Amino acid sequence: MSRAVATIGMFDGVHLGHRDLLRHLRQESEQSGSRSLVITFSNHPLSLIRPEIAPKLITTPEEKRNLLFSEGVDTVAILEFTPRLRAMTAHEYICSLKYEYDVETIILGFNNRFGSDTGLTFEDYVEIGKSEGIKVIREPEYLVDGIKVNSTIVRNHIASGEIEMANRLLGGDFSLTGTVVYGKQLGRTIGYPTANVEVMNEDKIIPGRGVYACYATMNKGVRYPAMVNIGHRPTVDGKNGLLSIEAHIIGVADKLYGKRITLSFCHFLRHEQKFSSLDELKRQLEKDKIETIGKFFDVENRE
Repeated sequence: MSRAVATIGMFDGVHLGHRDLLRHLRQESEQSGSRSLVITFSNHPLSLIRPEIAPKLITTPEEKRNLLFSEGVDTVAILEFTPRLRAMTAHEYICSLKYEYDVETIILGFNNRFGSDTGLTFEDYVEIGKSEGIKVIREPEYLVDGIKVNSTIVRNHIASGEIEMANRLLGGDFSLTGTVVYGKQLGRTIGYPTANVEVMNEDKIIPGRGVYACYATMNKGVRYPAMVNIGHRPTVDGKNGLLSIEAHIIGVADKLYGKRITLSFCHFLRHEQKFSSLDELKRQLEKDKIETIGKFFDVENRE
């Protein structure tokens, strides 16, 4: 195994701050002639430490792996955060990187901490690294127009429906992947058939309630504009309806039951609301459709 320059972290979302760190990881590995290595986790550490406050994930392990490789990383190791890992000291962590992955340099994020011996400073990590012949580097804090970028901030924007700001910090469109399941099939009776999407990973964060302009990807990567409602459908189900994710995919007439679909969120259109009649709902849906098509072509032209 060739020597490695490594970074460690959750990397949830692989946002712009992560990407800046990965750029420096690649530069350091190229200068030293080593491979670049990202060590990350399939589950958030809080799911083990304090599961009652563990956050939902911006990216599933599969999505995260794909994003990391798309940033030019040579090797990605996705580990389960277990009680054994939690109990390891910083020195034990660094030793494991040295002997399991042949790491010669570690690049840490601005506020990255590891090891069960809490209270250690970056200087402590540097000294531990020196004792094992490993260089430890810290990445400076990354800002976007003076705005801090971290996974918690991105999650908060997604949960609040502020999808444009979340996408700005992610450097790409937030997405959900799921399977189309049977619903009540009421949409087709008013001319707006919807695909009811059941998200494949229960740990994935769901955007705040409302209507979004999205694009749907399926059938070998072909993309279609889609208007997506996340909520309780108060007009047809009342205020106590179950939370649902319904996508009206513009230009697709096929029945999609059982198919896998990815919804990429581009723009928040409006909050969910109760309409006085189905006719009023249909008029609003037509407005949503026109705006969604416009946003879809904005995305296509942007790329």
